[in-house]
Amino acid sequence: MLKLAQVAVLLGLALPVVSLAQYYPYSRSPRVGPGTPKPSAYNVAGSFHGKLKELSSKEIMIETDDSQIVSIHRTRKTKFLKGTQTIKPSDIDIETLITVDAAEDVDLSLTARSVTVDTPKKSTEDK
Repeated sequence: MLKLAQVAVLLGLALPVVSLAQYYPYSRSPRVGPGTPKPSAYNVAGSFHGKLKELSSKEIMIETDDSQIVSIHRTRKTKFLKGTQTIKPSDIDIETLITVDAAEDVDLSLTARSVTVDTPKKSTEDK
């Protein structure tokens, strides 16, 4: 009977320790295997070409050549260019042809890296 009591006490002490070992150490980060790449903050999404429809402090809206409206988030780091020169965002008129180089954010939204005003192409008739 004494031996049965000792086994019960040992089992009573060992069982909580074994069950807690399943949860310790607890990591809140997702489990990523050694071959899985970590997502970066920005992934290149591409360039969007079209007419400027709206330009605010937080958003750039353009209408593409196939009449789709694309909304792209704007940050303080977004650069505005005309050729190779930096310009102010207020220098760009609505309906101006622009090209926006955008990156995909972690939440899969588009963030503008640079906005370039497209210069009209010289035609062969102007010679």
